[in-house]
Amino acid sequence: MDNKTITRKELYDLVWSKPITHIVKDYGFSDNGFRKICKKHNIPLPKAGYWMKLKFNKKVEKVKLPKQNDNPKISLEKTNNILYKGKHPNTELALRKKEIEESKELKIAVPAKLAKPHKYITATKEYHEKLKVRNRNRDWSTHLDSSNVISINVSDKLLPRALRFMDTFIKIIEKRGYRITTENRTTILIKEQSYNIRLTEKNKRVKRETKYSWDEYDLVPTGNLSLKLDDSYPIKEWSDSQTKPLEDKLVDILAWIELRAKRDRERQIENERIRQHQEKIRIKQQEVQKLKDNEIANFEALFQSATRWHKSQYIRNYIKEFEDYAIKSNSLNEEKQQWIEWAKEKADWYDPFIEKEVKLLEDIDRDTLKPKRKSYW
Repeated sequence: MDNKTITRKELYDLVWSKPITHIVKDYGFSDNGFRKICKKHNIPLPKAGYWMKLKFNKKVEKVKLPKQNDNPKISLEKTNNILYKGKHPNTELALRKKEIEESKELKIAVPAKLAKPHKYITATKEYHEKLKVRNRNRDWSTHLDSSNVISINVSDKLLPRALRFMDTFIKIIEKRGYRITTENRTTILIKEQSYNIRLTEKNKRVKRETKYSWDEYDLVPTGNLSLKLDDSYPIKEWSDSQTKPLEDKLVDILAWIELRAKRDRERQIENERIRQHQEKIRIKQQEVQKLKDNEIANFEALFQSATRWHKSQYIRNYIKEFEDYAIKSNSLNEEKQQWIEWAKEKADWYDPFIEKEVKLLEDIDRDTLKPKRKSYW
């Protein structure tokens, strides 16, 4: 492994010399991590399809390196593929594990004996002792207090080891500033995220000798511990292996959960940002739609008003023609004169500019010529 410091121009030449997927194999960064370095130093990257077009001698565009006053030295650490086998010490997980291992505040090692146990471990130990007595006496009426009890499901033989492991794990969790709760399930609360955990013992299926024609199996404890994180798909699990017991995986477990919480929080923030953005769009669309609805409503009112005015003029013209004809034909009598006055009143009632009040028509809608809807409020 050798350290290499390059200039901004050299990094630009590097990303335009071969695909990033090839570069990250030589350097200790994920694809996304390497892109962040380029973004930080304002290094333009080839667009999607660039290398495929170049391969087939098609025309491509190489974006020029933007000018800037400073010329920082950028440190990249070359990977020894044989030594690390793809697990570079500069990955986020490796750096988090290193930080945990070097923390002077944490006691990572699981002790050989249980000393000054956490209150949850004390409660869990007492619970399992009472459970053992109840099961032996078959006294199912005995009440067992499960408050403050950690989710541990192992054989009696493995219980002391399980308690020591969980005691160390809980103390580390709290030392890191996180919380453990035991309401209903054992839950880790970290960075506003919660994860349900349980410590179990792996079982193996052993065929039982029976007189029946079908096979029956028993689940036999193996003595191997397994810590499961239920809030992942598939379920995340750390177990004893032939070369490494679960106690030696505490750093791996803690680093993985912390980074999972970090990613989940970032995803949560991003989802909230998207939700708020969509909500703004929805509100904007709602406001625009309201303006449209008001515009249509106002236009319909305008159209209705113009229609009524036009019809009121039509009525007045008819009344005038009726009156002129009656005069010319010398047939204008008192009855017709009364009708003319009545008709003029209705035209004035219907005219949107006048809307004369008529007692008999006060409950009639002028636009629909139907009774107004009654309000019960």
